[in-house]
Amino acid sequence: MAETSSTSVKPNVDQIGIVVRDLHGMVATLKQLLGIEDFRIMEWPVEGIDPEATYHGEPGNFKLLLGFATIGNTQLEIVQPLEGQNIYSDFLEEHGPGLHHFRLTVPDFDERVEDLKAKGIQNIASGTGVHVGSRWAYFDTSKELEGVIVELRKSLDGSGGQGQWIVKD
Repeated sequence: MAETSSTSVKPNVDQIGIVVRDLHGMVATLKQLLGIEDFRIMEWPVEGIDPEATYHGEPGNFKLLLGFATIGNTQLEIVQPLEGQNIYSDFLEEHGPGLHHFRLTVPDFDERVEDLKAKGIQNIASGTGVHVGSRWAYFDTSKELEGVIVELRKSLDGSGGQGQWIVKD
């Protein structure tokens, strides 16, 4: 019998991320053109929560405006950088607004992170998210995936691994 590693567990692709200069404008346009509404909009980091942010391996100090809407089984994340050096501002500067990443939620987060690092893929940002107990890490797969970055996220308890929001409506 073949031995299975934790990286053989199939990941769940559950988010598409778009970086913009004007989140509120993008949200309004998505509603007008496609009928996508009910965005949850918040600033990150969440006040009172240590974001444990990194930017290219160093402590990160940045702020973002985030918008989340669920379409079917996929979350659409709109990201507007507000302050500090971060991968989203870098993306805007290098490419302009557009598709930035897709997210894989995995039960074996630490092992997946180490596996990508072992494959020579650079971890460009990491931290805690907007869900209780959330951890995420972005990897520069832009060369391998023709401009698209991969985000790994720790699978959480409740709501299909999504967990509970830190901020209540």
